[in-house]
Amino acid sequence: MQKNINEDEGFIDILIDQLPVTDNFKKKSLEFGFLTIRDITDVGWGKLLKLDGFCYSWFNELVRLLKNRDLLELLETK
Repeated sequence: MQKNINEDEGFIDILIDQLPVTDNFKKKSLEFGFLTIRDITDVGWGKLLKLDGFCYSWFNELVRLLKNRDLLELLETK
């Protein structure tokens, strides 16, 4: 199955508060200053792990969200 690039681009630019994620994920993302998934993936996983207040449950939800859409490669180290 081929990925629809336009659909992927649209998904990562949707406001996090409009995504099917937990309230905790939405709250933690806002605390970090992230409004979209693109904001998060632009940082890269290495820097995410070093964020003040980093939370593994938040990160795990992010990984599952990206993996389910076959977008996990967007989280590579920057």
